[in-house]
Amino acid sequence: MERAPATSGPAGPQPDRTPPTERTNVAALMAMVSVYFFSYFQRTAIPGTIFDELQTAYALTASQVASLGAVFLQVYAWMQLVVGVAADQVGGRRTLSVGSVLMVAGAVAFPLAPTPGTLFAARALTGLGASFMYLSIVQEMDRLFPARQFVGWMGLVLFGGYAGGMAATLPFERAAALVGWRPALLAVAGLTALAAGLSQLLLRRLPPRRGGRAGFSAWPLWEIVRNPRSLPLMVLAVVNFPVYFTVQNVLGKKFLEDVGGLSSRTAAAWMLAMMCTGAACTFAGGFLPRLLGHRRKPVLIGASLLVGAACVLLLVGVRHQVPGGVFLLAYLLLAAATGSGPASLSTMKELNRPGVVAQSIAVLNCVTYLGVAALAWVGGAVLDRHAAGAVRTAGGLVYPAAAYAAVFAVFCGLSLLAVAASCLVRETRGEALAHHSPGQRCDCRAHRRAS
Repeated sequence: MERAPATSGPAGPQPDRTPPTERTNVAALMAMVSVYFFSYFQRTAIPGTIFDELQTAYALTASQVASLGAVFLQVYAWMQLVVGVAADQVGGRRTLSVGSVLMVAGAVAFPLAPTPGTLFAARALTGLGASFMYLSIVQEMDRLFPARQFVGWMGLVLFGGYAGGMAATLPFERAAALVGWRPALLAVAGLTALAAGLSQLLLRRLPPRRGGRAGFSAWPLWEIVRNPRSLPLMVLAVVNFPVYFTVQNVLGKKFLEDVGGLSSRTAAAWMLAMMCTGAACTFAGGFLPRLLGHRRKPVLIGASLLVGAACVLLLVGVRHQVPGGVFLLAYLLLAAATGSGPASLSTMKELNRPGVVAQSIAVLNCVTYLGVAALAWVGGAVLDRHAAGAVRTAGGLVYPAAAYAAVFAVFCGLSLLAVAASCLVRETRGEALAHHSPGQRCDCRAHRRAS
C-alpha cells in the first residue's frame, strides 16, 4: 500500500513536520469511522427500533413517528450539498469537527425532549450534525490514500456505518427493554462524544491541509447535476437504497410484528440479520469491482435486480400469507443489494472532474436521502390511511396486512425504474471520464472496452 505524499507549503517542504506514516493515516481514518458509526446508529435506531415506544410516549400517529425519520433525513439530504462544498474547500477535518458538536448536542436533546415539538427539533439537530460525517471522511480519505485504493477504503468506511446500524437493531432493542429507551440513548450520546474527541486528537497529528480555495461557490454543484452521465446513477440512488432503508429502519420491524406476529425481540433479531448481511456485502462490494476487471456496471445492474426480486417477494408474501422465511429472504436480498454502494459512489466520482470529489458524492447522497425521506413519509401515510382497520393493543397500533401490501406495491413499481436506469449507467473501469465530453469518442483502451 502506498503512503500519502508529504504535504508542502508555499515555501517548500516543512522540515519541522514529520510526514504522516501509513499507520497514522489508517488510525485517523478509523477514528473518523468511529464517529460515522454513531451517525449511522442515529439514522437506524429512530424510529424503526422504538416505533411503538415513541408512538405511545408522545401519542403520535404512524405518519408522525415516520416523520421523525423523515425530518432527520431531509435535513441530512439537503445539507449534503453544503457540506460537500465546505469539505472540498476547507477540508474534511474542520467540517467533521463542526458536525460532531452538533450531532452530540442533538443526541443528548432527543431523549430529554418533553414535548413532540422539541422531539422533532432535537431530531433535526441530530440530522444536521450527522450530515457532516460521511463527506468529511470521503474528502480526507481522498487526500490520505492513493486514488486506486479509493473503492476499497470506501467499502471499509461503509462497513463501519453498517456496524453502527447493527448496534441500532437487537442490541439497542435489548438495552431499551432493560433500562428504557431514554437512558439507552443518553448512553449512546456519551459514547459519541468520546469518539468525536478521539478523532480530533488523531486528526491533529496529520499535516494541515494546504491549497484550499477561499470562499464558497455553488457552480460545481450545478456542473455535477447537469452532467448527463450522472442521471442514471441519481435514478438508482432515489430507488435502491431508499427502499432498503425504509424497510430496515422505518417499517421493517413493525411489519414483522404486525403481520408476521413476531415479538419485538425476534423482529429486532431479524433486522440485525438484515443489517449484518448489508454490512458484509458492502465490505465485499469494495473489492468486487476489482474482481470484475474494475467494472462497476454489472454490480449496479445486479443490485437493481435484487431489489426488484425482494419487493416482489414482499408483495406476494403479504397477499398470500406465506411463511415468515420468505419475508426474511426478501429482507436479505434488499441488504445484499447495498453491496453496490462502493461501486456506485466510485462511479459518481469518476464521472465528474477530480476537483469536486466530495461535491459529486454529496449530490448523490442528497438525492439518495431525499428518496429515503420521501419513502419513509409515504410508508407512514399509507399506514395512517388504514388506521381504521388497525387494532389497538397495550404495545401500540397493529396495522392490517393490506396497508403493507400497498407500500410494497409502490416499491415494486419503483424497482422497475431502477433496473432500467442501471442499464444506462456509463462504465468507467475505475478511471475518470470527466476529461471527455458526453458526446466525445474516448480513445483510452479501457474506455473502448467499457460497455
